[in-house]
Amino acid sequence: MRTSTEQSVPTMEWDGAGGFERFGATGRFAVPDARRFRSTWRALAVDGVHVGEWATSPISGALRPRREASAVFLMQVAEGSLRYWSDGRAVDARSGSVHLLSAGDQIRFAVPEPTRLLRITVPAAFLPQEVRAATSGTIGQVPVSRVTSGLTSLVEQVLDPGVGGAASPAARAVRALAVAALEDSVPEAAEHDLRSQIVEYIERHLADPDLGPQSIAAAFGISLRWVHHVFNVDGASVARHIRERRLDVVAAQLRSDRRFPRIGALAERSGFAARDQLTRAFKARYGMTIGDYAERASAGDPPEPVERTGAESA
Repeated sequence: MRTSTEQSVPTMEWDGAGGFERFGATGRFAVPDARRFRSTWRALAVDGVHVGEWATSPISGALRPRREASAVFLMQVAEGSLRYWSDGRAVDARSGSVHLLSAGDQIRFAVPEPTRLLRITVPAAFLPQEVRAATSGTIGQVPVSRVTSGLTSLVEQVLDPGVGGAASPAARAVRALAVAALEDSVPEAAEHDLRSQIVEYIERHLADPDLGPQSIAAAFGISLRWVHHVFNVDGASVARHIRERRLDVVAAQLRSDRRFPRIGALAERSGFAARDQLTRAFKARYGMTIGDYAERASAGDPPEPVERTGAESA
């Protein structure tokens, strides 16, 4: 390995069988012909964001997870192609595509042809809480946008040996644009994944009277605004969902228990703060009292919830 510091961007190079042996000391890798192996890595830190360019002949291996330094990688395939695997998913990365990876994931990769990659590494601490939560795992390929294209263009200028470097005009804009590019790249599917996690969390904590948007935000380390944004995809607020799931639990117990349970005990087991709160909510949802519902249920004719719209359903 040779390291050059003459240029404004430090460069590491690995050539031939000896170079591959030294390169391979950092992990487990394989190449078709070690004698023809060549790899270069140019990188520097720009205001806390690390930008780099990796050019390599065919190689395969794995990136080790770095959980001690949580970060997000935004990677562009500048030339060539590669395939990578994360969480059981295989992604074909073609020239010009942009990918969002988590530094905490175990990622296997295979480069089938000479390939050049640009990689922007953003510490999670620089990201808004909602973006940090949505990018805690590898997302994969994301749409190319003007923001991501602008960022990779800036990175190439910063890495340019003639005009680049950490003090170049382009470098001053990298950090702000890198954060904007990550915010812009979080796909809707990631929000849906987070919503599913929130729904599962609600199911496990229905009996907790403190369960609500605030406690959910604290549990997931995201903002209250993002809880509402991610959850409200079908017009159902978080509070309404929690209330209706608690009422579903009460109704299920009334259908299965032939003895009429005490309303106070029902309220306590289902997470309602008081029996009056439960009775009001139950009548609003089912159009009758808990006692009337229990009688209908014992007769084998439990009613369905009353459909409500607009302000009534908020």
